[in-house]
Amino acid sequence: MCASGAIVHIADAAKQLETSEITIRRDLSDNDSGILRLGGYLMFASDNGERYSLSHAQGTNTQAKIEVALQAAELIAPEDTIFIDCGSTLPHLASRIPQNANITVVTQALNIAEIVARIEGVNLILLAGIYHAESGSFSSETALKMLQEINITKGFFSAAGVHETEGVTCFHFHEVAVKRAAIARSQRRFLVADTSKWGKLRPATFAQVNEFDAWIGKPGHGPSPSAAP
Repeated sequence: MCASGAIVHIADAAKQLETSEITIRRDLSDNDSGILRLGGYLMFASDNGERYSLSHAQGTNTQAKIEVALQAAELIAPEDTIFIDCGSTLPHLASRIPQNANITVVTQALNIAEIVARIEGVNLILLAGIYHAESGSFSSETALKMLQEINITKGFFSAAGVHETEGVTCFHFHEVAVKRAAIARSQRRFLVADTSKWGKLRPATFAQVNEFDAWIGKPGHGPSPSAAP
C-alpha cells in the first residue's frame, strides 16, 4: 500500500483496497499490521520514532546532507550566535564553522557539541538535561529556561519529514519543546533538509514551513540566501 518512508491518506488507501475507511481503521486497531495511523494518514511503523536510529541515519543519504550543510555554512558570519539542531545532517554544518570568528554555538545535540568543542575560538552552550540516545539529544526544563536568555542570530533546524499540510516533523516528541523555543529565540530561521524529506510525515510536528526564512534543500530551489542581516 505504501513504501517505507511514504505516507498515504486513509481515503486513498480505502479506494486502492476497495473498502471503507472505517474498515481500515478497525483493522489497524485490531492487528499488528506493521502500519501506523497518524491522524488521517498511514505510514509503516518501522518509520515511527521508536525505531529511529541516529547511528543508522548518519550513514544514509550522506552526499545530499553534505550538500545542504555546505549551503547552510555559507550563512554563518563572524560574531553570530547560532543554534544547531540535532540529527544526522547538521554535524556536516558544525564541522565547517570557521575558527576564531567569535561565534557562539547553542545546541541540544551531543554529536554537534563534540564537533564544536574541538573548534578553536568557538563558544559552546550545551542545552543539557535528560539524554535521549535514540536522537543523540538532551531535553529538560532547564534547557528551555536557558534558551530564554540567549539571543540567537541564526537558527539551523533539521527535519525528518516535510509534509504539504502537516508541516515540518521529527520522530521524537521530546525534541519539539527545544526546537520550538529555539525557533522563537532566533532572529533568522533556516530549515536544513534535503529533498528526500519532502512528502514524509513523522509523528511530531514542530513547525510550519512558512516559519522559516528559507528552506535550504527545498525541491526545485538553487543556492541559499544571502548571509547578510
